[in-house]
Amino acid sequence: MLDRGLRLSTVATVVAAAGVLSWAGGRWWIAGGHAPMRVGWLAGVLLLGMGLVVVAAGRRMWRMRRGQGHVEPLVAARVLGLAQASALTGAVIAGLDLGQALALAPDAGFAGRGGLALRWAVGGAGALALVAAGLLVQSWCRLDDDDDEDQSRSGVS
Repeated sequence: MLDRGLRLSTVATVVAAAGVLSWAGGRWWIAGGHAPMRVGWLAGVLLLGMGLVVVAAGRRMWRMRRGQGHVEPLVAARVLGLAQASALTGAVIAGLDLGQALALAPDAGFAGRGGLALRWAVGGAGALALVAAGLLVQSWCRLDDDDDEDQSRSGVS
């Protein structure tokens, strides 16, 4: 887990780096005369479902922040780890999928590659939803510094 939290700039860098590598690899593969790599519609749907699972797991943290329950520290740490891992995993997959979609875009009118590029883009969108879910749940896991300062000022430890 990251002490200061996963930043949007870090996630965007991972998406961009994976996307550039995937695009370059995809163009090289296609230029070599090979058939493009295939992906199904289910990939994007599964990634979206994974994002929903992350949000459902983090809902306990959201309720705790609103004063509607208590979460054990170990559970909170695990939820935070899940959120950060989901955001980074989604960033890598989004970069890979969107890079492949961009690699196929110039040949969209040839041999059904337009539909294949669309399936890669849907997978990338599902991965971006997983990134958003991870970053959202991470924000729910943040502790307010004001609580600790108020206790130290009042002499309560």
